[in-house]
Amino acid sequence: MQPWKISAGLTAALAGSAFLLGGSRLDYLAPHWPAILAGHGVALLLHATLMLTAVAAAIYAIARTTGLADLGRRVDLAERSVRRGEGDTGLEDALRRDADGDWE
Repeated sequence: MQPWKISAGLTAALAGSAFLLGGSRLDYLAPHWPAILAGHGVALLLHATLMLTAVAAAIYAIARTTGLADLGRRVDLAERSVRRGEGDTGLEDALRRDADGDWE
């Protein structure tokens, strides 16, 4: 999995959680939302966009620094080598049975 996909998914999960948790605490502003958005809508949208971009960039940087960015590639390489017959014979047999549809 690519690190930008990981950062986008985690950012969406964090933003959704914040919206669900914080949205219920802002219900007292319901009658004032039209005035707030009319006066500050563009600034709020810009700040929210920059915040999401900063969170996604931070998660991406952490994934690149810790080596998680190459984890999917390494796992794929290991799986291909096992399927070629290099390594654990029991795992190779299990993968072959799985590919044949024998799930016992």
